[in-house]
Amino acid sequence: MNWIGRTLGGYQISEEIGRGGMARVYRAYQPQLERWVALKVLMTAGMGDREFLNRFRREAKAIAALRHPNILTIYDYGEEKGIAYIVMEYVDGGTLKARLTEGPMEWPDVATLVIPIGHALTYAHSQGIVHRDVKPGNVLLARTDWPLLADFGLVKLLGGQQGITKPGTSIGTPAYLSPEQAAGEEVDHRSDIYGLGIVLYELLTGHVPFEADSPFEMMLLRLREPPVPPRHLNPRITSELEAIILRALARIPAARYPTMEALVDDLSRLPGAGGRATSPPTELSKTTMPLNSFVVTTGPRLVVAGTGAILPLPWQEVVLIGRADPPVTPPPDVDLEPYGGDRAGVSRQHAHLLRRPEGWLLDDLHSTNGTFLNDVPVLPGQPVRVRSGDTIRCGQLTLKFHEKVDPTSPLLS
Repeated sequence: MNWIGRTLGGYQISEEIGRGGMARVYRAYQPQLERWVALKVLMTAGMGDREFLNRFRREAKAIAALRHPNILTIYDYGEEKGIAYIVMEYVDGGTLKARLTEGPMEWPDVATLVIPIGHALTYAHSQGIVHRDVKPGNVLLARTDWPLLADFGLVKLLGGQQGITKPGTSIGTPAYLSPEQAAGEEVDHRSDIYGLGIVLYELLTGHVPFEADSPFEMMLLRLREPPVPPRHLNPRITSELEAIILRALARIPAARYPTMEALVDDLSRLPGAGGRATSPPTELSKTTMPLNSFVVTTGPRLVVAGTGAILPLPWQEVVLIGRADPPVTPPPDVDLEPYGGDRAGVSRQHAHLLRRPEGWLLDDLHSTNGTFLNDVPVLPGQPVRVRSGDTIRCGQLTLKFHEKVDPTSPLLS
């Protein structure tokens, strides 16, 4: 059925932006909130396929339960006249697959994409969810350095009485299937580790580990042969990085990393894992620096990663971090809007920094995209201690906390 120009569940469908064997995705307009959304329509829902409809419903519930800055947000789910649909965040930055047409990438650029995807999968696994189809086509780019993992339509809920898929059925994209998926066996979180290993391999070399003339031959290769070492295709890959990739691509699940978190930890320790070095301050920033040099050197402050902008913290008990967009009264004490706060997913009232006798504490304010201290989520109402040199992330905006206490500070009295 052609949905272009039609309305489904109150959403005005404008154009098709993607399709798979089981669903089509459209760009649609939601008049009530005056925003564009992505509308995923199940193609077989009107054909009496109850098993597939049940899987689609479960997808909606699974995604709706996930809250992570690197997982595409689901807004709504509905059924109308036998048609099932999911309403998702609309991202116009394209997919990681499209970016691959530019050729292999350097490790620092790969790290800014793969490591956040790994964090998203670590979180999903902690919620009992396996993605089962990790591939570049399922990674959307809100920005060139902000990936969003999408399409959990092939997930399997761990611990349930019955999985979405059954043993003996291979579901996923052939080039990214784990050996156990290719064999139609039961899978767990280690299939996602394998899938992320293939994504890592492809971003660095421009090739998938197993290439063949047909999907069947491709799946046979991964059941019988080891992958071509990535350094054979890209000598700039270090031996340490190659060892990590090959462990993630081990044919036997038990030989891979035991958890996604362990894989991400090893990647994060490599040189260049933090991305490319930022450019030095501009002449303007050098000129203006002396105007606030006293504040910068004697008081607590936040430094915006990538720009070096210094945000002094006011000397008060509670400091509100957020963004003044649209202008609000009173504005946040630390306004991140001028530093890309909107694009980075910073909420208008995102977090508090609390001054206490023992030091500064960080508290999340039920922000949409989360607050993280050294990549660990900060839970609302559970303030955590912040120390000089710690990394604070609000959504996708990274800040460094620095503290050099004035000798006359009330904290020392």
